[in-house]
Amino acid sequence: MKRFSTLMAAAVIAALSAGAAEAKPVSGSVLRKYARGVHLAYWKGKKARVQLFTNGTLRARHSNKVDVGRWSIKGNVMCVTFKVWTHNKPKCGTVEDHGPWLIGLKNSKGVPRLKFHK
Repeated sequence: MKRFSTLMAAAVIAALSAGAAEAKPVSGSVLRKYARGVHLAYWKGKKARVQLFTNGTLRARHSNKVDVGRWSIKGNVMCVTFKVWTHNKPKCGTVEDHGPWLIGLKNSKGVPRLKFHK
């Protein structure tokens, strides 16, 4: 399973690198439009289904593991906090439009933490 996660993370990073030139920053108003409902997401290379609720809470499922947390948008920056995955610490950043995907919340090395389908 660890090998699969590593391969998945490598594939996501390769795909992101290939589309970097065509990425467009996403405004806060556009983020709010998409930040509702259930999304297929990749958090640190792990595929999950994330449900964003209008009250700012979220629920995510990866395999048979479930995590809950909060999300918010301030200006053009999106923040997510997961109880387990981020240890209740907010992870924030801008988001870019990559065609059918919104990708962002990059870590200190510039690697996106979050990728979700529009």
